[in-house]
Parts: sequence; C-alpha cells; structure tokens
Amino acid sequence: MVPFFPVSLLFLGLFSLFLHSIYVHSRFGVKDVPNERSLHDTVTKKSGGMFFIPLFLVASLLFHFNPEWAHPLLENPSLIPKDNFYLLLVGIFIFSILGFVDDLYHLTPKLRLVLEFGIVFICLWGIHPTITAFGFVEIPWVAEILFLTIFLVFGINLVNFMDGMDWYLVLTFFICFFSIGLVLPNFYSIPNFGFSLYVILLLSMFGFIVYNFPKAKLFMGDSGSLALGFFVLVLPLLHHSNLQNQITKEGVFWDLTDYFYLFPFFWIDGITILIKRFFQKKHLFQAHREHLYQKLTETKLGKIGSLIVFSLLNGLVLGLHFLFHMMGMDRFTIFFGLFFVSLVSYGLLWVWTLRKNLA
Repeated sequence: MVPFFPVSLLFLGLFSLFLHSIYVHSRFGVKDVPNERSLHDTVTKKSGGMFFIPLFLVASLLFHFNPEWAHPLLENPSLIPKDNFYLLLVGIFIFSILGFVDDLYHLTPKLRLVLEFGIVFICLWGIHPTITAFGFVEIPWVAEILFLTIFLVFGINLVNFMDGMDWYLVLTFFICFFSIGLVLPNFYSIPNFGFSLYVILLLSMFGFIVYNFPKAKLFMGDSGSLALGFFVLVLPLLHHSNLQNQITKEGVFWDLTDYFYLFPFFWIDGITILIKRFFQKKHLFQAHREHLYQKLTETKLGKIGSLIVFSLLNGLVLGLHFLFHMMGMDRFTIFFGLFFVSLVSYGLLWVWTLRKNLA
C-alpha cells in the first residue's frame, strides 16, 4: 500500500534540514553585515538559496525520472513538454548562480538587468508561452515575448526587493498558492504538475524555513530570491493544454491579470514605491527602506507583528477570492474586486503606519 505522504518526500524535507543545519552552524559561508538599510542588527549568514535551489533542481529531476517514488501525491512532470520543463530548471539554475555572484561581488544594477533580460528572453523564446491579456487571445507572438520579458524581469526583481523580512517571502508564496489554485485548478491542485513542483520546492526549502524564522539565522540572499521569482512567474506559462478549447469549454486559461494573485501586496507596494521614488528623482535601483513592510517593522509591531499583519491581509484576499469564486463571479470581476480591496487595505495600512512612526 502506497502511503499518502511518500517516504521519499519526508526524506527530502529532513535532508534539507540537515544541509541547512550544517551551513548555519559551520564557519564557512557568505555573511550579511547589517547597515542602515537592514532590518537585522547582527551579522547573519545569507545565500541559503545556494542550498535549497540545487536540492530542488536535483529532486525535481529525480521525481521526473522516477515518478513512482512520490505516487500518488505528485504527478509525473513528463506530462508537461520536456523541453519546457528543462528550460524552467535551467532558468532557475542560472538565476541562482547570478544571484550568488551578486551576493559575493555586488554586480552593478545595469549589468544584472542586462543579464536578467537575456536569460528571461531566451527561456520565453524556447517555451513559446500562450497567455491572454484581459481575455484577449490574439496577441502577436513577438510582441508577447518582448512584453513578457520586461514584465517578468520586473516581477523577479520585485520578489528580490521584498526579501527583506524574515519569513515574509515564504509565507506570501504559501498563502497565495491557494489563490492561483483557484485560477488553474487543473494545474495547481493535487496531483497536477504545478502542485508537484511547489511541494518539491517547499520541502527543499524546509531547512531554510526553519532557520529563517524570526529572529533569522539564515537569509536566502539573491541566490534564492531571484531563482524563486523566476520559478513562480514562469511556471504558469508551462500550462499548455490547447488554449482555445479551454476558453470555449472550460473557461480556464492563464491571463496576465492572474499574476496579481501570486503576491498581491508585492505588486502594489513595489509599483507604489517605484512611482514615488521616480517623482522624488531618487535612484530607482538603489537599496532603501521605503517599502511598507519595512516601515511597519519600525512600529511597535516589530518583525513578527508585521509578518502577521501581511499574512492576514494575504489571507483576506485569499478568503474573498474563494468566496467570489464560489458565488460564480466571472474572473475579471473577481480580479478588479480583489485589486480594489488590496489597494484600499494597503492605503489604510500605509496611513496607520505613517501616523505611528510620526507619533
């Protein structure tokens, strides 16, 4: 009898804990020295992504070639075109290496952006994604690739910017996973491909999650955040199942607006601060402490309180998404409704935080 939670997955989680424990308690490693922009006040190890990302890549390939190891919880990734699956893994690997080099040598923003644009463009050209924008199917392929390249690079760096508070990134991805499961249930539910890779990733990160709990003993660094950003943003583009049939028969397809559900408050906070800094004529790529989650930690809430607040807000969006979905509302009404709720919640929290910091 095959257990519901396969032993192979249990081993993956425990092995992740073992690897990260060795790194945290050893003398070697990349250290993050706090400065005026940091939310931590002690020297802390970073580049945890150089452990959980390779572990995720190896585990994904092992389960790909030995699907019976994780049956019936996970599905065989071979149901997705092999070339696309391999491109996804290669892209994750390259972004992890790029992030690790940046952790060590602090690449210039222009050089990093050029490399990121090149990597994303090549991967998208190979994947040849099918995506709609507000329900419109007819989008010229070249224009789609160019736009997606710019959009995804922005999203990847947004994830990188938000990786500044312990557990914030991990909890956001975990909560919002259930929202995207409502959008593509035949891709992000048990035992489908999207669900399978998320489970493998979560277990590969188990050791990091343990040591990243506030007060963190380990940060993922750019080697983790850039790779994770690429993973969550590119993964839904692998959902190829005859788009036109899905639209006419099931109404299930991946639309540009669906990216909002991956991390609602990342988008709002990131775009808001970008516009704010643009009009203030500040350097757009320079590190700062102007994001709302950073401001919130300066109140009496601290890190854990701020983490709880944003988790509750993401949970609110998830709950309303589920409610609207059960009420049978169409996807774009749901999107605009949730976007409005998120925007108002963000605005109210910003005003409250500003008043507390001025008090």
